[in-house]
Amino acid sequence: MIAPASRKLGKYEIRRKLGRGGMADVYLAQDTELGHMVALKLIEDSSDPDTRDGIEAERRGAVLQAHLAAVDPRVVRVYDSGDLEGYFFVAMEYIDGQDLADLVRRGKLEIEFAADVAIAVASTLENAHTLRVAIGGKDYRGVVHGDIKPKNIRIDSHGEVRVLDFGIAKALSLSRKLTRNEFGSVPYSSPERLDLGEVDAGSDLWSLGVMLYELVTGMQPYHAETTERLERMIRSGIAAPPAPDPCPEPLRRIMMKAMAPDPAVRYPSAAEFRQDLQAFRSGSPVAAMSSMGLLDCVGADLDATRRTTHLGSDPDETRRTRPHEPAQATPPSRDREGAVAKPARARMPVPLARTLAILFVASLIYGIYALVGDYLLYRQGQELAREIQAEQVTDPAEIWTKWTELSNGNPSSFLLRGPRNVVKQKFVAAADHVIDTYRNNEGQQIYEKDWERARTMAAHALAIEPDNTVRGKVRLSEGHISRINAGAHHSLQEYNTAVDEFNEAQRLLPKSPDPQLGLARVYVYGLKDIDKAYQALEEAQKRGYQLGNRDKGQLADGYLARADRLWKDSNNMRGLPQEKDQIQRAADDYKHASELYQEVVPWGNSTTNITRIQVSLDNANLRLQQIESGVSPSGAQNSLEIHRGMKPGEILRRILRAVTNSGQSSGQ
Repeated sequence: MIAPASRKLGKYEIRRKLGRGGMADVYLAQDTELGHMVALKLIEDSSDPDTRDGIEAERRGAVLQAHLAAVDPRVVRVYDSGDLEGYFFVAMEYIDGQDLADLVRRGKLEIEFAADVAIAVASTLENAHTLRVAIGGKDYRGVVHGDIKPKNIRIDSHGEVRVLDFGIAKALSLSRKLTRNEFGSVPYSSPERLDLGEVDAGSDLWSLGVMLYELVTGMQPYHAETTERLERMIRSGIAAPPAPDPCPEPLRRIMMKAMAPDPAVRYPSAAEFRQDLQAFRSGSPVAAMSSMGLLDCVGADLDATRRTTHLGSDPDETRRTRPHEPAQATPPSRDREGAVAKPARARMPVPLARTLAILFVASLIYGIYALVGDYLLYRQGQELAREIQAEQVTDPAEIWTKWTELSNGNPSSFLLRGPRNVVKQKFVAAADHVIDTYRNNEGQQIYEKDWERARTMAAHALAIEPDNTVRGKVRLSEGHISRINAGAHHSLQEYNTAVDEFNEAQRLLPKSPDPQLGLARVYVYGLKDIDKAYQALEEAQKRGYQLGNRDKGQLADGYLARADRLWKDSNNMRGLPQEKDQIQRAADDYKHASELYQEVVPWGNSTTNITRIQVSLDNANLRLQQIESGVSPSGAQNSLEIHRGMKPGEILRRILRAVTNSGQSSGQ
């Protein structure tokens, strides 16, 4: 793609790469004519049909985005677009701030903040979906974003919500292919989008529901090991598990409605989604709470009966107060033997009796139905637990699918207590396998895909039944994922994110040494802070961990790297008073590194590093002797250059001889 930072493209001077999405790269650049910074999206021109279709979609999308930004301040403004030096470009407003993806990576957000963000995004979608504009003789009614997700929502430096990447306008492209899922993100794609490939306003609202769930809970509603399995899970029609406590019930209902398997149950428009969210924030009733079950229907019928039942044909019978009539003496009735007969019981009016009988039968039928349903749920739960314990079902993805289908939005049911524990422990054990392997089996490499699997398993367990221990394992896995990504991209920000995640994991797992092991690795190889790495391993030992070859080798690597930096820096201090102190510190670190490598021989590169350290240590000690003897910097440098490539012992003998001769010459 575009090469080196600082390259100039037209009037745009590129400073650094911001990211990549689809077939486009986005750079931070300066408009050298106007002086302001822009986000410059570039697509390299090509004769490839897919690339041409993509460029045409971006071209049309840039115009649509410009029109939308004129009516909605949350949409990023478009300054310019067109073709330039073999690229199609879009110059947009650069939004300084943080993406929601960066915020949610550190954990779930405050519920009020998450709801406010969703309200802002829903408002923008409302403006987009109702936008009417004519471009090139063609009328457009509604703009679909097509890729709502935390990465495309930014909180700017003023704390305002900004919606990014409206420029694609995938659903409005002339190319049918561009409405398909390959331009979207699978975790945020609706079942219909995955089935039919079409993007519409409904798919935007589904994505917003998924994003809100992620902001509130810190995890996505659907998890799977592979993209293919994730697609199958979303398309299965199985409802996502409800957001766990402490999510308020009205907000939980809003998310369940937004992600309902049946599209007819979901919000029909962004306006109604926004209104429900605003009602939640104001403490008013939300429409999502009005869905009624069988009991609600029975209650409604009862109220209707009360309003329509007549107690008699005389309208006066319904009056609370009857006109006063003088009492008339009525002789008591007597039986055949002449005894006074007992008064007859008052009979219930026939219509009311019939109504109550119907209600009684309905409640009895419902009770039987509920008991049968509960019994079947209990039996199915026990069967799933038995299959897992007997290892008839071992694939975690299959277990998760069976569990979500079984629990059907009510994972906390007391009828599923036993199966819930079995399923949860299965996922916890899968996550622990990765964590324990990293801690105890230093000879086995744990890759990013292993940590991603651990995170998915722990996230499943957390969705089944939240607790801080499992949440800590999610954060621990995320810390290692960030650590590995940071190393691949040489990203200081990713390393700092990893530190935050490991610290959060330690807070949630106070007795575990595992977060400290992750921190030590970040400090050695990422942040180059051997002192903090040493402290982290000390903390791990306080939690019962015994240092192994890997840990000692890491410390040795850290001391060696710092020693090399100190030695290199000392060359810039030749002849200055600070040079001696700098070299002495380097020598001390070389000694520490050598001692640690000797403890782990033949682990890793310990043998090779010991030999290299000895040469470096000889050079450092030699220079210290030269400083003590008053040898000039230039003379010392010449001595080192003359003996470069010799064995350490020979170097030492020859330069000592040079120092001695220098002293004798000075005396004469």
